[in-house]
This record gives sequence, C-alpha cells and structure tokens, in this order.
Amino acid sequence: METTRVVIDTDVLIDLLRNVRTIVDYIRELEMRGCLLSTTVMNAFELYYGACKSRKRRENLASAKILLKRLIVLEMDFTSAEYAGSVYAELEEKGQPIGLRDAIIGAIASTKGYAILTRNVEHFKKIAGVTLIQSP
Repeated sequence: METTRVVIDTDVLIDLLRNVRTIVDYIRELEMRGCLLSTTVMNAFELYYGACKSRKRRENLASAKILLKRLIVLEMDFTSAEYAGSVYAELEEKGQPIGLRDAIIGAIASTKGYAILTRNVEHFKKIAGVTLIQSP
C-alpha cells in the first residue's frame, strides 16, 4: 500500500532543523511523490519544549515555527483522546508502557489515517493500527 499521508515524528523534525542531508532528501522525495506531510500538536510541543531548553532559544524557536508552518499540524480530538487513553492504559497494564506523548502521537496519527515517519519504531509498533515508516 502506498502511504500518502505522513506524520513526521519529532526525531525526524529535529533532523530537518539540523539539515541532515539524508532526511532532507527523503522529505523532498516524499513531497515529490505527492505525500501529505504533517505532524501533530504533540510533536509541535516537543519541538517548542526542546527549543526553550536550548542555548539558542530564540533561534531555535524561530526555526521551529518556520518548519511547523510548512506542515499540517494535526490536533487531538475526542476520538484520538479516547484511543490514546485506551492504548496507554492497555500497555501499562501489560507492563509495556510507552511515553504518554508517544501514545498521543500514535493515536492522533492512527485515528486520522496517517503513517508515522520515525526512528522510534519500538514504541509506536506497540500501538495497534499505526502504520510506521522507518526513517532513513
């Protein structure tokens, strides 16, 4: 199945901000194939959080804002909130917890029909219904 709707996870967004050539080229390739590139409001939070903690706070905040304006930022709704709560509780009960933020990102992507482009495959593969794209 050809994936045309992609959520870019925070690790990949950071690589884009750092101008990592393999990631920049891969994202360009996805754009040329007509993929709808997005991220989630939780990924935006993670970018802003990291920028605020950095030594180059002002520069990094500005860069994050520019990048996020180029993407569709998917929000959490009641459907994704319910699914995130269910996933988080189920994995915790099984003794296989993942971070709350990853549960939210996965639920948003899954309920809206997006694949996730990430290097963090270990956490996201535990969420049923999530399609993963391993970052180069």
